[in-house]
Amino acid sequence: MSAHSVTALIPTFNRAELLVEALDSILAQTRRPDEIIVINDGSTDDTIARLEPYRKDIEILNQDNAGKSAALNKALNVAKGNLIWVFDDDDIAEPDALATLLGLLEANPDADFAYGRHDRFEVRPNGRVKWRDTGYWRNSPPDDFLFESLLDMFAHQPGMLVRKSLYRKAGPFDESLIRSQDYDMLLRLARQGRPAPTERILFHQRQHDLPRGTADNVVDSAERDAVWQRYDREIFYQIYRALPLGKYLPSSSSLVEPGMTRRSLIRRGIVMARKKLWEEAGADFHRAARISDKPLTREEAADMRNTFMMKYGFDESLMDPDVRNLFFEIKHASPMGAQMARALARAMIWRVRLALQEGKIVHAFRLASLVVRLNVPGKHDPREVPSSFVRR
Repeated sequence: MSAHSVTALIPTFNRAELLVEALDSILAQTRRPDEIIVINDGSTDDTIARLEPYRKDIEILNQDNAGKSAALNKALNVAKGNLIWVFDDDDIAEPDALATLLGLLEANPDADFAYGRHDRFEVRPNGRVKWRDTGYWRNSPPDDFLFESLLDMFAHQPGMLVRKSLYRKAGPFDESLIRSQDYDMLLRLARQGRPAPTERILFHQRQHDLPRGTADNVVDSAERDAVWQRYDREIFYQIYRALPLGKYLPSSSSLVEPGMTRRSLIRRGIVMARKKLWEEAGADFHRAARISDKPLTREEAADMRNTFMMKYGFDESLMDPDVRNLFFEIKHASPMGAQMARALARAMIWRVRLALQEGKIVHAFRLASLVVRLNVPGKHDPREVPSSFVRR
């Protein structure tokens, strides 16, 4: 196949009705994939019967139920294309999605993968479609894509086209992960490769309450977010210990540059805080607070504001006495720590406003009290005080 040959991979398990909609959107591309592989992960519904009319257009791989990661690893071993498009069996592609992604790689020959945006939809019981916003998204410069992805996932597989050579570098999908396996892979791709982004919406992500996981490890809708958070924590527990500190900086930066070690510690602490790994986050914030008493740079202050932009776990974390005490310990650690505490307090203000908008008055008051306490001058916080308050 040519350098721009594309293999689309669609792993599926017991979603026959949704699968054909996803497959139809792939076959309707203005630039169709050169190869389409559907990996049937031990489905017990009518998946095979539903796929029968598509036999001339697709290849079907069957396996005993082992999960999405195992299905993708099997397909990657036989895929002929030099570019890989992993598409979920419950989503729908825009007709020009593949053409757009190919155009990005052709325009950016040094890029290892291309990605774009998505919006979200759900089909109501009466058949009506409700459209939602585009979800979490970051306008990330290519040299800071890894850090932005560590903060949270915003590039998703159905909106990505990846060189197969990059998958080889990144290694196989982790088959021990029932959830977050795509996030784990994204972070490995981001560490090894360079992206080419677009603001265009490339696919529509379906929201539904159907089970996830495998036949032996079913994740229903009620526990979906809790399981997702647990697997994220497992992934980031390993990342904290394995990813070099310099990788938290833009790729154009270096730890040997003045102040870069402090900024990298701040950035890693923010990442771990957003995954609720507070022990690791606290250790990094304390180290950063003691490295230098030079004021926070504009870039560091902007980084700090990302701490509480987490998608989950904020309210629970801020009500935890140990977490709250961590912030006060940072405040009193050094003059730099006091600056960090004030930056955290400023980042928390929008959460106070959000709580008020949602009618959570008591919660808003508690958050506001924390904001005030982090801002009030204290030990190692020698801010200017109006002369009328100075005892002579």
